[in-house]
Amino acid sequence: MFISAALALALAPCPAGIAGRDKPLPPVVVPAEAPYGYTYAPARDIALIPRFPVQRYEPQPGDVIFMSDTNPLWTTLYAMALTGAPGHIGLVVSLPDGRLGIQEAGFNESLWTRTVPLDYRLNHYPGKVWVRRIGTPLSPEQNARLTEFVMLTDNTRYNLRLAAIQITPLSPRGPLRTHFLARPRGPEPPLICSEAVLEALIYAGAIDGHTTRPAATYPRDLFFDRALNPYINRHPPLAGGWEVPALWTPIPGIAAKGKERPAPADGVVLMPPVLTPQELLPQTRRFRR
Repeated sequence: MFISAALALALAPCPAGIAGRDKPLPPVVVPAEAPYGYTYAPARDIALIPRFPVQRYEPQPGDVIFMSDTNPLWTTLYAMALTGAPGHIGLVVSLPDGRLGIQEAGFNESLWTRTVPLDYRLNHYPGKVWVRRIGTPLSPEQNARLTEFVMLTDNTRYNLRLAAIQITPLSPRGPLRTHFLARPRGPEPPLICSEAVLEALIYAGAIDGHTTRPAATYPRDLFFDRALNPYINRHPPLAGGWEVPALWTPIPGIAAKGKERPAPADGVVLMPPVLTPQELLPQTRRFRR
């Protein structure tokens, strides 16, 4: 969540901090018989422990994907913001062409919100992954609203300012500030990762927009359904409507991450998606609450 902010601050004032927004993406190998990988018994545990039984992951729109690839720098930043791993999050969505995708604000440590095919991203991400499945599938109307949110916010800027102030006294995480300063604002970029997920679910009508506070909720809060913030503890947005997180792996029983992951024997090569910078798109978006 704070990775983009840290990178930008570390590279400032050189504009190269923005030039890295679209890192070249490699082809990835996806298991032919299980392109979305496997999940295990749900557990609120961020350790890489495959808890059997294992099953193929059958994604559906509204599933929440948690990601973590921490190092000492990010661990320090999380501690400064009074949170921890997992520090990044994305949302499974239906793309206009019928495929499943995942939308992430701060995709691939960039300063952009991107939506890419889900099978590619799951097998591309170099860190730990967990899935929190939605309990009741979205209705056709809710699913259409979710796709609409994605189209309104795709290829827009990451909310670097909000990410940066999370480690300052100006953070909207205060006991009183959360109630008044972190209310939903609809598909209006820029967004941070957890904010994008919650705003999308509110826009689709899947969670309560009256009690949810997107700008003050962290990925870890949504993983454990608890936080140091008393307001979030009273109103955990996903509690009751989503299953407990389950560890995800590309191959059954293998929980290694990144380059340590063995390639599947029957893998299919997926080429990277084409990412178009916002400034190359027609400026025709109209944001609606």
